Amino acid sequence: MGKIKSTDEPVGRMAKLMAELHYFMAKEMIDRLGEEKGKEAVRSAIRKFGEARIESMLEEVHEKGLEISPETYARVKDMPSISWESDPDNPCDITYCPMYDMWHQLGAEDIGALYCEIDSIMYDKFGIGFERPLCKTKGDNCCRFLVGDKKH
Repeated sequence: MGKIKSTDEPVGRMAKLMAELHYFMAKEMIDRLGEEKGKEAVRSAIRKFGEARIESMLEEVHEKGLEISPETYARVKDMPSISWESDPDNPCDITYCPMYDMWHQLGAEDIGALYCEIDSIMYDKFGIGFERPLCKTKGDNCCRFLVGDKKH
């Protein structure tokens, strides 16, 4: 199984634990329901999880009297960026992700990729355009986050 140590940075450790939990739950759904129905169930759960997170974030936006924007999203996002590392020359490229690290240790990049779909849900529900042409779970050397105005 994946390696997590009590001395690891706390946010990264929690991200790895969350990734490991996702792995076991998603794998169980896929094993019990079959590949197609299992992945459909995982995607549905991830979508509902993303929507619940966004609802809470939007509530905070309204409580603070802020406008919805990419800058506001960054201010109220619920998952800290500590432990994720980006390329200093291209900050859109995430070169280290503790969640991917866990899925890679488990040999479960394909199951991790199902979780990564949450990013599209999060940005979309916040009205922000998002593309990820590169993703570590797909074998790329980074996750490239292209965020901007939503294209209609």
